[in-house]
Amino acid sequence: MKEREALELSRKIGEEVKKEVVKISGKREAGEVVGIGKDGTPTKRIDLVAERKALEILREADLRVVTEESGVVGEGEVTVALDPIDGTFNATRGIPIFSISLCFLKGERIRDAFFGYVMNLATGDEYYSLNNKSYKNGEKIEVSKKEDVECDVVIYYPKKKYPFKRVRIYGCSSLEICYVAEGAIDAFIDIRVSERRGDEVVGYLRSFDVAAALFIAKNAKAKISDPEGKSVEEKVVSMEERFRLVVANEKLHEKILRVL
Repeated sequence: MKEREALELSRKIGEEVKKEVVKISGKREAGEVVGIGKDGTPTKRIDLVAERKALEILREADLRVVTEESGVVGEGEVTVALDPIDGTFNATRGIPIFSISLCFLKGERIRDAFFGYVMNLATGDEYYSLNNKSYKNGEKIEVSKKEDVECDVVIYYPKKKYPFKRVRIYGCSSLEICYVAEGAIDAFIDIRVSERRGDEVVGYLRSFDVAAALFIAKNAKAKISDPEGKSVEEKVVSMEERFRLVVANEKLHEKILRVL
């Protein structure tokens, strides 16, 4: 599969999923719990509606899909990390910050990504990366040039007082990372710890939450690591993998690591 083919497929899925979810976003039925997903978290009706529509289209292609509710579906040389609804809380309440996220990979690790796509399902804004460049609605984007830690950040969750100027949490990691990619926000930080396994610190974010947005941010000249400065490129796209992240331009990234 080529990048352009992945873009066309992603756009088709995004538009079809958008048609379905806007019908129930903000309504009581959207937030009804209808089961437990393969990731172990409750599945809301709006999650199920979005995933069913996305998989209906993806099944027509020869693809292996890793997705939040159904787990691993299908077989193929190309893997798609799919989050049908990122920002479910927002979607169920009609807050217009929720997205669909698709990352196409030629292997099983983050470094194997070759195309990423994120659409805000409430507004139709789309972010994607082609030929090592990233775009929002067809316009090339890059991270901000802010170098001072007195900057605007999204951070989950501050445990102490930091020297940041403004702190935001929008509840949709894929879009929040894309906001960094376009320079609207200076940095995305997730320092949450879900558990510790000996010396290993395990985060909360899953690969299907962030894989596409990380690819877009990387090609918008972002520096990406965990809070200890370690690369996430070797992380596996699976149901089990978890992320802790710092995403910013290279100079700001280094300064943020020092203050965390």
